[in-house]
Amino acid sequence: MKNRILSFIQKQWPLLLAFTVPFLIMSGIHAFKGVYPFGNETVLTIDLGQQYVDFLAYYRQTLLEDPTAFFYSFTKAIGGDMVGLWAYYLASPFNLIFLLFPQSQVSLAVTVVTMLKYGLAGWSFAYLLKKEFDGEGFSLVAFSTSYALMGYTIVNQFNIMWLDGVIFLPLIVLGLERLIKQQKGVLYTVFLAICLMSNYYIAYMICFFLVLYFIFRCISIGFPTIAKRKDKVLSGIKTSLLFIWHSLLAGGISAILLLPTLHSLMVGKASYIKMDFKWESDYFFPEMVSKFFVGAFNFDQMPSGYPNLFIGSLALLCFCLYFFNRIIPLRERVTAFVLMIFFIFSMNVDAMNKIWHAMQYPNWYPYRFSFVVSFFLLLLAFRSFTHLKGVNPLATFFTMIIASGIGLYVYSGEFDFLTPIQIIITLLFTFLVLLLLILKPQHYKWLGFVLFLVTSIEMTVNASISLSRLSYVDQDTFSVYQQSQQQVIDWIENYDDDLYRIEKTFVRTKNDSFQAGFNGITHFSSTFESAVPDLFGRLGNPVGGGFLTYSNGTLLTDALFGVKYYASEQNALYWKENEDLPSLIETTTAPLKQNNFRYDTFQTAFSFPFRSSNKDKYHFTLKQTKPDLKDYQKIAATNQVIVYENPYSLPFAFGSSSNIESVYLQKNRPIQAQESVLSALAGSSNATTYFFSEEFSSTIYQNVLLSGSSFEPIIEKDNEDSKASVQFQFTPETNDAYYVTVGSSIGDKDVNLYLNGESFAFYDSSNETVIHNLANEDYNKTITFEIELLDDSISLEDIQLYRLDTTAFTHSIESLQAGGMVIENHSHTQIEGTVTIQDNQDFLMTSIPFSEGWSVSIDGVPVQPEEVIDSLLGVPIQSGKHRVVFSYSTPYLFEGIIITVISILLLLIPFIFKKINL
Repeated sequence: MKNRILSFIQKQWPLLLAFTVPFLIMSGIHAFKGVYPFGNETVLTIDLGQQYVDFLAYYRQTLLEDPTAFFYSFTKAIGGDMVGLWAYYLASPFNLIFLLFPQSQVSLAVTVVTMLKYGLAGWSFAYLLKKEFDGEGFSLVAFSTSYALMGYTIVNQFNIMWLDGVIFLPLIVLGLERLIKQQKGVLYTVFLAICLMSNYYIAYMICFFLVLYFIFRCISIGFPTIAKRKDKVLSGIKTSLLFIWHSLLAGGISAILLLPTLHSLMVGKASYIKMDFKWESDYFFPEMVSKFFVGAFNFDQMPSGYPNLFIGSLALLCFCLYFFNRIIPLRERVTAFVLMIFFIFSMNVDAMNKIWHAMQYPNWYPYRFSFVVSFFLLLLAFRSFTHLKGVNPLATFFTMIIASGIGLYVYSGEFDFLTPIQIIITLLFTFLVLLLLILKPQHYKWLGFVLFLVTSIEMTVNASISLSRLSYVDQDTFSVYQQSQQQVIDWIENYDDDLYRIEKTFVRTKNDSFQAGFNGITHFSSTFESAVPDLFGRLGNPVGGGFLTYSNGTLLTDALFGVKYYASEQNALYWKENEDLPSLIETTTAPLKQNNFRYDTFQTAFSFPFRSSNKDKYHFTLKQTKPDLKDYQKIAATNQVIVYENPYSLPFAFGSSSNIESVYLQKNRPIQAQESVLSALAGSSNATTYFFSEEFSSTIYQNVLLSGSSFEPIIEKDNEDSKASVQFQFTPETNDAYYVTVGSSIGDKDVNLYLNGESFAFYDSSNETVIHNLANEDYNKTITFEIELLDDSISLEDIQLYRLDTTAFTHSIESLQAGGMVIENHSHTQIEGTVTIQDNQDFLMTSIPFSEGWSVSIDGVPVQPEEVIDSLLGVPIQSGKHRVVFSYSTPYLFEGIIITVISILLLLIPFIFKKINL
């Protein structure tokens, strides 16, 4: 065994190093930065910290605890199909590693998986070079390290699912090379199918690239020498048909995931597609060269910037020399040059950028396909290196002049991600590598090792500089919030095992519900069905592309969407770091029921410190100010959290009037939208009004000038150096809830909001008019709502005060509750129970999003579901007591399974026939 191991190492050491070197370099960088467990940092930043880590926690919960959540989940806003989310975020085979870590160590698991992906990227590229391009020794390791640690992977390590494409691309190309040369397409089919299932979005870009690469290689290597032109044409056609056939087979094998995902996209992200193309340049294309310098990255490069193309000096110089290497066939070099022109065109022209991104402009992270360009550069560079016979004096002179000229150009330009020291470092590495390439004809045994060493150091410097320019979530910030949130959710679920939703006035991310496994409303993902945020936007909540923040709910929307419990912060309570924190003690009390609740047990059992970036205190990140909580029952509290129960909460399904079928919600009229929804549900007469328009008793302007129209007044600062604000005052004449509508143009970068002199928490971004809760049970108290200008001017569009008639609201809600469904069994894909429909009700309304996947049976008889208010599910029903079953099956999953099975059989049939000698 020992001899076998030694023999294996002797033969495969370049491949082993190709994995080990990137893995150790990146592990060392992160350890030096103090990433957990070596310190208090994590790799969680940007979307990895705000989205993916929560989805990864859900991934673990689903596979280990509740597999039904794979198909559908109520943790996704008010409910949503999950196959599309899995296909985009979670289908990577490497995610199985997360099952080896406990939930509390998910941030550590993210770090481990990220480091492994760096290593695997290096190994896969090295394997391609060894098997198809005669790669060997330290030169192979040098180029594979450049690939694993190229600029794209470094600056996108927080887009952890995209790294799968970087790993699989060399293996797919290896399969394509064998298809072209040997007419064998199994390897190509298998890895392309795996890539498509791992992340279809990045796989789309790879497929685009594969078409171009296939043309390039067919021209480069030519076809077998055959006497007749006709035979050459037939050979080319045969190879092309094989390429098409095996590409289709790969798509067919992945249909089990792709077909349901395609349906999900059509009702989600794809619904935003607009087929308009702008054939204009995004920037002056020579500026692209700035990204070949070490550390050419900062935060501003993420929302909009240049393509990430850094590959190191060795690869870049060899790539440039490729076009002058006469050993390489001219047709190959010409084809490569044409393809590079196309890539430059793609990375500069607006329309091509859109095409590469599946017909949608990327929201942040521009030029996400640049890894295929880097791959092509590195592949050509390696071919150039293996055929390089040295660099003559004239080429050396011109190379140094051009490199110096580019350095001066970048130095004199406005590239805020580059400093003079970065430019100098890059030029030093370039000149050093150039010197080593001059020595290549001497065949020094140490040369390959030195090139590998220089390349590794350069890639390490680039990674260190680039990663240092982002801020990261602290481990204690993440873990304390994670554990504390989980404990309060566990307590609520022990207290009440029914089906309901939970919301919070504080937030870490928009996907807290995935992290703790509860049914919430707030959500953010690229696979979010557009109908749900559209609905909540019309009802006065902040929404945008792929996100919904339930931070502006009213008593009515809380009731309608079954928000039965609310967790809220205790105002202005902090824990200093040098004080003893309350221990998180598990309660030993039996599950609490409403009729034997012990307030003191909960208070002793749980505490919730949350650390901020300020090291001397813990605090919450608030997303809303909600006086309406005074109308709810406080059922539990700690020194920092209060849990409320909503007495108005409706079940997921309840009897209502069929008037709801004809309701249409207008944009930017949220109060009127809520009024029409409740009136239709209750079957109220036209005389019933829930919301009443009120007037502010006074409006006080301070240091502002008023302009614009009465419909859209504009205020602007008079004196730039003084505080500018407008105060709206009123005195409630009842204990009803009061709300103010505010136009979408007011965000947290434009204003600060205050309620009675205290900071008013609100969520910034929205596409529509939103509702803010200003008062509840504040009879005869003066309420002051203040808007302080941060920008030079703002619009006061849509600012209007409203009062909700609590008596009328309560009467209608109690009528709807009387026809509420009593849920007996529930999972994410099935809800069973009974409902008693009142005499004045003829429609079973739900707060479940409408989807083709839902089927409904009433008393065992299938009923066709209907879509109401363009988003929610409902069914006609007669008065009386009924047994109702809601069942969900993923649309097109069965068809996808059939296509996958057929495709696998088609791939295997030739081997079966060959084995039985048919």
